[in-house]
Amino acid sequence: MVEMPKVNASREQIYETAGRLFADLGYDVVDLKLIADATGLPTSELVELVGDKPTLYLSVFAWLHQQEQEALAGAIEAFTPDAAGVQGIGDAFLDFCLSHRAFVGMWMHRWAGDAADLDVETPFAKPVLSTMYQVMSPAVLPGVDVELAIWNIVWCVHGFVQFGFIGQDGQGHGSDEPTGVGRFRDYLHDLIARFTRSAS
Repeated sequence: MVEMPKVNASREQIYETAGRLFADLGYDVVDLKLIADATGLPTSELVELVGDKPTLYLSVFAWLHQQEQEALAGAIEAFTPDAAGVQGIGDAFLDFCLSHRAFVGMWMHRWAGDAADLDVETPFAKPVLSTMYQVMSPAVLPGVDVELAIWNIVWCVHGFVQFGFIGQDGQGHGSDEPTGVGRFRDYLHDLIARFTRSAS
């Protein structure tokens, strides 16, 4: 996977703030003044620290991408070519998304056409998807489309983290509820078990 440079504390704070705004409102809506106001910096100082809006947006994606790689590394290292191995990756991805909601929100906006003039798929999605394909392929049952199986995990996790679900009681159950997270994790394990090999 791609290695990204470490960032200092002040820049990381800007990335956190900008990421939250990009995730909540979308790149096309957010301007540098809004980010500067939220960080308590003059716009000119913000630009001096992190560059213009496109540069900042791509830097936030790079920063989140690096954290995603770190979050998945343990599950990849411990991977076994069966349901349990893929479930371990699913758990790591779910835990990462639960603790990095800006990552989920920014991708959800992206899928809706946000920041259409910038390329984030090639540097940030492609390397992770390629790694997942190589790692998970031996665990997936014959005849299963591995790429779409990976995307099934991604879609489910992103949808749950962003929106939760509505139960038969008519109430919303969000990803901030431990019971809701537990139910979803069990479902994710069951989903993965349906297209992967059993442990030998």
